[in-house]
Amino acid sequence: MEPNTGPESGPNPHPDSVVQLICRAYGLTDASEITVEHIHRYVTEHRLTDQRTHQLRDRLRPRIPRQRASGGAA
Repeated sequence: MEPNTGPESGPNPHPDSVVQLICRAYGLTDASEITVEHIHRYVTEHRLTDQRTHQLRDRLRPRIPRQRASGGAA
């Protein structure tokens, strides 16, 4: 069983920095290997992922009908 390596695990539950996320995403050993292209690619990929997530949430969100006002006009 693999250990939980998410941002909420361990004794220090601080989220990873963007530098750490980019290094992990592209297999880089440290920040000195990050290029502008890595940054642009990372931002673009995550922006697209966020857009898809919002689209899915909107599509899966239940449509709750609004209640009519109780003033009598139907």
